[in-house]
Amino acid sequence: MKHGMIATGSKEASEAALEILKLGGNAFDASIAAVMTSMTSEVNLTSMAGGGAMLAYQNGQAPILYDFFVDAPPMRDRDDFEFYKTKIDFGDTDQAFHIGKGSVAIPGNIKGLLHIHKRLGKIPLKVVTEPAIQIAKRGVKLSSSQAYITSLLDSIIKTSANSRELFYHNNKLLSEGDIFSNPDLSDFIEWITEEGDRPFYEGELARKIVDYLGEDGLIRLEDLNEYKVYERSPLSHELINSRFYTNPAPSVGGTLIVFLLKMLSHIDINYKFDYDRLVRLMAATAKARAHFYKDPNDDYQLDKLLDYNIVKKYAELSAGNIFDTYDDYDDNGLGSTTHVSILDREGNAASITTTNGESCGHVLPGTGIILNNMLGEQDLNPLGFHRWNKTKRMPTLISPSLLIDKVGKVELVIGSAGSNRIRSAILQVMSNYTLKKISLKDSVYHPRLHLEEDCLHIEPGITIDSKLINSIKTNLFTDINLFFGGVNAVTDTEAVADPRRGGMGIVC
Repeated sequence: MKHGMIATGSKEASEAALEILKLGGNAFDASIAAVMTSMTSEVNLTSMAGGGAMLAYQNGQAPILYDFFVDAPPMRDRDDFEFYKTKIDFGDTDQAFHIGKGSVAIPGNIKGLLHIHKRLGKIPLKVVTEPAIQIAKRGVKLSSSQAYITSLLDSIIKTSANSRELFYHNNKLLSEGDIFSNPDLSDFIEWITEEGDRPFYEGELARKIVDYLGEDGLIRLEDLNEYKVYERSPLSHELINSRFYTNPAPSVGGTLIVFLLKMLSHIDINYKFDYDRLVRLMAATAKARAHFYKDPNDDYQLDKLLDYNIVKKYAELSAGNIFDTYDDYDDNGLGSTTHVSILDREGNAASITTTNGESCGHVLPGTGIILNNMLGEQDLNPLGFHRWNKTKRMPTLISPSLLIDKVGKVELVIGSAGSNRIRSAILQVMSNYTLKKISLKDSVYHPRLHLEEDCLHIEPGITIDSKLINSIKTNLFTDINLFFGGVNAVTDTEAVADPRRGGMGIVC
């Protein structure tokens, strides 16, 4: 490769990353540029007010997980904030989402992206942020996937005047091919490029956020002041002749991926499996999560799943009548998340996933910043909403991941969008590529399945044993669908973006 390998959720984000690599930036510079650009090109999926995580690998050094996901503010005995349901029409079904100012969690994206640049960046921040500044200012044509998501979220978009102003022109919701621009966001990115994160977490904008949310929200000035980016040792698992790294607790997504891999290894040391076994292992994983995830204030309770005896117990359960006592949590059917995978010519790798939920329906006036609704996300609050008793990092399912061989060479940079489907999407693509030796493109494009709640969702091209089908409800899709995640992945020879989400891979 001359510059690197890039896979993101949009053409514009990939081109921004390419520009930075050509200017001498590394994988970390390029990923920051891509994420900031995607806040315009994938406006419904991520925002400056969202949160995320990056798994970073500097060639030859130990990988580091940069956790800048959102925090839940302390409840302070509050029960009188703005928090309510709104329905989104998916065509075949309606689903309730929770929004309002009381659904806004403490944002992490700004502090996280600037922290990573300070730690790992190679070229000046003003160069890294320039693509995002320009695209927010001049705008971008809405892609078919972004136009579709915009239409789905119309009931949320209509919530406030500032939100309607961004997404409506001449009283009409933006559609495919229309230009979405956000000049206030362009100015904001210029501001933080010059002054860092201080205005947002300590200064003028911190006070503006608190004043705007007021008594309808839960965030106070001290909550923003105290927000921290955490540098964590990633969770790892030996996979054949390589090591798989992913997001550790308090994230739950990475833990559940490794738990399933450990069960599979217990059943077959060579990790051989078919779709029937995969579905059974998904059921065992959901059952284990429901059994062990009991306390919304315990960030590390799912670490118990990685104990050998627990792995053995659930692996054996998966082979029996697992669906007779199957249990799972309700989940968010949209999965408003986006992922960036980049490998540079020096062997550095960045796997970064960010999200803003569906937004709470409000835009911080004068900034173009769409506020998150993470406190109202079902998958982050499986035990119910507003049940914590202290400031806490929310238990995300985002799972930026890497596969690195025994001599330190990156074999795969991978991650996905898709809420609860993130883990099943990563597992299926990685197993296709690593275990079944399918090309990365075919691994990403290959049909997927996903078990959620009491229903097995299946893309066309997958055959399941009739006995298994008869033991559980099924939803047969007629084509590949964004429901099944959005895997963007790279190796040193391939860069592939998921067609389900309309992204772009670039080999450069």
